[in-house]
Amino acid sequence: MSEMRYAPPQEIRSAVWLMLNVISLGVIQLRKRLGLTPHTPLLPRHAISRLSRFLAQAEPALRRCLYLCAAELGALPAFAAERASSGPTRPRDTAHHIACTTQPIFRLFETRTQRPDAAPPRPVFRTGPRIRYLDVDDVPDIHEYAKYPEDILPAKRLVRRLMALDHAMDHRDRYIEKIRRSLGEARQLIAKAGKRLFHHGPLTRLQCETARLLEDETQAVQPHFNSS
Repeated sequence: MSEMRYAPPQEIRSAVWLMLNVISLGVIQLRKRLGLTPHTPLLPRHAISRLSRFLAQAEPALRRCLYLCAAELGALPAFAAERASSGPTRPRDTAHHIACTTQPIFRLFETRTQRPDAAPPRPVFRTGPRIRYLDVDDVPDIHEYAKYPEDILPAKRLVRRLMALDHAMDHRDRYIEKIRRSLGEARQLIAKAGKRLFHHGPLTRLQCETARLLEDETQAVQPHFNSS
């Protein structure tokens, strides 16, 4: 596997460097402006919208940057599976672990299969909040009420995704090594991005063009590694 490498043009190297800086700056700004900590449980609706829109573009962009960095360094052999009959096993060196169990892990690989609960719920049309009876076990449906930017909503899942993104930026070498050990697998590691993912959003027009360039390069490079 060690001979499997990829020599990117200087344009791609520059694009990767630029996008990594854009993502890093975006994480710093969000954490500062929204006052985020790893344990932030709630955020206003407008903050959640801002955080969600950033992650929607930053996560796939970072995956493509890390993939191209790994491809340039070359594939590594996968870790050998430990045999059950080989006796007591020695714990793997902590350097091989991306993070401890309490640290959110950034998801490196994308699949085409979509979770059944990933699709948004169908819209429900009502005339207004229903009359509720105090003696009935009825859970209020928040979709029945008007939405305001100042509404306070659960944000734990989005915050964990941002912290995982931040961890991947701080420990890129560990994530890149994991990708290198998966490069030779006969499967697609990075799925094709949606046509409109990098056309509008938190990224500027030029940043979107850079992200699309990285997307095209990733899709062009993958077959040379995962076709074996």
